[in-house]
Amino acid sequence: MQPSPTANATKRKLALFESGHLLCGLDIIHVQEINKNIAVTAVHRVPEYVRGVINLRGEIVTVVDLRTKFGFAPLSQEAEEQIIIVRLGDENIGLLVDSVSDVVIADEKDIEPTPPNLAGVPGHFFKGIYKLEQSLVAILNIEELLAREFE
Repeated sequence: MQPSPTANATKRKLALFESGHLLCGLDIIHVQEINKNIAVTAVHRVPEYVRGVINLRGEIVTVVDLRTKFGFAPLSQEAEEQIIIVRLGDENIGLLVDSVSDVVIADEKDIEPTPPNLAGVPGHFFKGIYKLEQSLVAILNIEELLAREFE
C-alpha cells in the first residue's frame, strides 16, 4: 500500500552539513551536487563572505563561505572543506561548508520556528529548527541567505 500524496507533502528531505559550530539542513531539492578539493579562484571587490569562483564543467560558479557569512572564524588552511552546489533561480551557487554528513527525512510537524538569533547568526537565514535525537538542525533559508547578493 502506497502512502497518500498528502502524507508525503508533510515530509522533506534535508541534506545535513556543518558550518562552524552549527549543524544545518538544506532542502535536498536545492542541492545539485557536493564537491570537495576544487580550487577556488579569488575575486577582487566582492563581499568578504564570497570566497571566489570555481569552474564547474565550463560554468563559473560563485562560492559563498558560510562560516564568514555567519560570522564564524575561518577554518585553517589545511582543513578539508566541501562545496554544496545549489540552484537559485537560473544560477548555480556554491556554499562552502566544513563537512556534509547525512540526509534525513523531516516531518513538517516536527519543525519549530527559528529563534531571532541562533548561535549568534540572524534567525532570518533559517526556515526552522528540526530536532534530532542528539542535536538540533537549523534549516537553511537559501533564498533569504543569498537574496540580497544574487537578485
